[in-house]
Amino acid sequence: MAGKTVKIILAFLLLTSSLFAQESSDKIKTAQSLFQMLETYHYNPPKRNSALSNRIFESLMKAIDPYDLFFTDETISGFKPYRDSLCTNNSVLIAEFLTLLTDKYRQQLVLADSIVDHSFRSSLKLTEKDSLILEPDHVTKRPKNNSELEARWGKWVRQGMLKSLMYSGNDSILANSSIIPDSLYANGSLLAKKNRIREKRWINQLMNCSGGIENFVMNSYFNSITSCYDPHSNYFSDNDKEKFESSLSKENYAFGFELGTNLNDEVIISRILPGSPLWFSKKIEKGDVILKIKIPDQEETELTYASIDEIDNIFRTLNGDWIEMTIRKINGSISKVELSKGKFDTKENQTVGFILNGEKPVGYIWFSAFYTEFGRYGNTGCSIDFLKEMVKLKESGIGGLIVDLRNNPGGSEGEAIEIAAYFTGNSPFAIRRNKDGGQIILGKSNAIKWYDGPVAVLVNGSSASASELLAANLQDYNRAVIVGTNTFGKASEQLVFPVGQKMRTRQGFSINQTHEITDFVKITTARLFRVTGKSYQKIGVVPDIKLPDIWDSFIVRESALPYAFENDSVRSSVKFCPMTKLPMDSLALLSQSLILKSEKFSQVNAFNRSMKALMINKNKVPLNLTQYKDDAEKRKQLTSEIEKINSSDNKQFTVENTSFRIKELQTDSLSMELNAKFKDSIQKDIYVGEAYSVVLDLIGMKSAVNGNK
Repeated sequence: MAGKTVKIILAFLLLTSSLFAQESSDKIKTAQSLFQMLETYHYNPPKRNSALSNRIFESLMKAIDPYDLFFTDETISGFKPYRDSLCTNNSVLIAEFLTLLTDKYRQQLVLADSIVDHSFRSSLKLTEKDSLILEPDHVTKRPKNNSELEARWGKWVRQGMLKSLMYSGNDSILANSSIIPDSLYANGSLLAKKNRIREKRWINQLMNCSGGIENFVMNSYFNSITSCYDPHSNYFSDNDKEKFESSLSKENYAFGFELGTNLNDEVIISRILPGSPLWFSKKIEKGDVILKIKIPDQEETELTYASIDEIDNIFRTLNGDWIEMTIRKINGSISKVELSKGKFDTKENQTVGFILNGEKPVGYIWFSAFYTEFGRYGNTGCSIDFLKEMVKLKESGIGGLIVDLRNNPGGSEGEAIEIAAYFTGNSPFAIRRNKDGGQIILGKSNAIKWYDGPVAVLVNGSSASASELLAANLQDYNRAVIVGTNTFGKASEQLVFPVGQKMRTRQGFSINQTHEITDFVKITTARLFRVTGKSYQKIGVVPDIKLPDIWDSFIVRESALPYAFENDSVRSSVKFCPMTKLPMDSLALLSQSLILKSEKFSQVNAFNRSMKALMINKNKVPLNLTQYKDDAEKRKQLTSEIEKINSSDNKQFTVENTSFRIKELQTDSLSMELNAKFKDSIQKDIYVGEAYSVVLDLIGMKSAVNGNK
């Protein structure tokens, strides 16, 4: 009987080993398929040589060790035989490398865990002058050996303690005392214990991540491959695809946001669902860190050290319909935000229109993204919602229109074409160039021009993709005045493919139907150009009237992303007829005069100067308590400056609902409340105020021209 049992156990172990080996083999095939697909479909694939291999290697190291806290030069030297061969067809060599990397990574995580324990047993010296370089690959080298690794961890622990000290409920001590008691951060203090737990939890999550550490390293390798082709090509597994397509707010949360983590393993707001109460309130932004939560009739709960699963569970099991959340904004300031649950239509609420009633009534339309519904007959996306709002505004007797594309990330190219046609009619929209050099002219046939009045389009550095296409098109046709700052600068197109085992031709690939598709890749397949043949790639759409942007220092544009395409142009064969040139020089002079006299824009310029000075050494964190506290107080002061800028109403107009909207709101108290908040944010928005002035100038100049005829 015992012998039979041993045979069963051995058979089970052999089966498990065989399944793991098969899974690993399949993953290596996935890597080969990725390379083949990228070579076949990518717009401009780099040569598969040692240079690309080293890029992939460095990208992979950055992905699994972003702050150089795990690997040393001594450890990295062990991978030297593989560094030049990570994009070859040698499956055996790549398998050896990934196995070695996984084993070493596991060993280094165990070492890091022990270093963390040692760091918190040592004296936490927060009074000595020192600093930590957060992204060492840009400034200095990774630790040479374990001794230097321990020193780096010591600095990392100290900056974590300082951050906790500044942002975790010690406001009264920080405000009333220039000297902070040692007992607050000494070894054995509650603060030290919490930070130790946090660091160890991060390491533990890496060691026990979903699918195992092998899967994490493998998927990081896949993403490192795609990221070295351009910033917008990437790999994702079936689970990642489901997360990408799903919306927590729609199915699980009524607050309207998704959770994620940043590189510091802090739980952040990773996405705000368009159309949700949070989206309209504009109180929370993507990237804000969750610090505390207050549920009615309960004590405030500290979440600084909680894991994403723990916080996720709080929201999933919450019975009430109201909470107060303490967050750390992306600029470092601390805010308390009240959130209310509510049912909302995730499509219809993404586009809203208002009347700015002043010297002349001017329409205002905002929409969250160029959303669409694939697989439905006819067009049911944002373009239809946009048209509905525009018709309502026209019937209300507006003299001009403001289209707000600020922070609009883009989306469906087709929806942008539809909206452009409302202003230009049957006109070419843009040029798509494929990897073989072939050009396709994008546009709308049988289009109806719905609006021919004066138009201003608001943009900023977060206006991307389809937003930029629309802004560029209206600018080229002299159909609108573009107001704001340079846009993001993405002029490329991506398609999502299932990763196949076998390649067929450049027109497609053969998938082994006996295996379920579990891997997908998004590939940049084409570049987009304006009808003039010029491109806004990497430089963005340059506005006709430039305004200082209070958030410009925080925006990461295409030009800052590694391996982004360079700007170029194509010889355009497009025959397009721009409308009468707008009086841009006169408009710019009038606008500049107003900006120079504006107290608000003077405050914006002063804020930007102060913020740039503060961010010169943003990658270098002081580890001295006094210096760190000084920086925190400077950020707090700058936050109060922002509040001053947004504290008063525009005097030129009053934000009003259309008569149609008033009727819609009469039976929906929640929508009425959100509508009031949105109106208030527009009323205080200095950029909308400037766009309103531009439209008034356009109306006045048009009237003067007509009067002289």
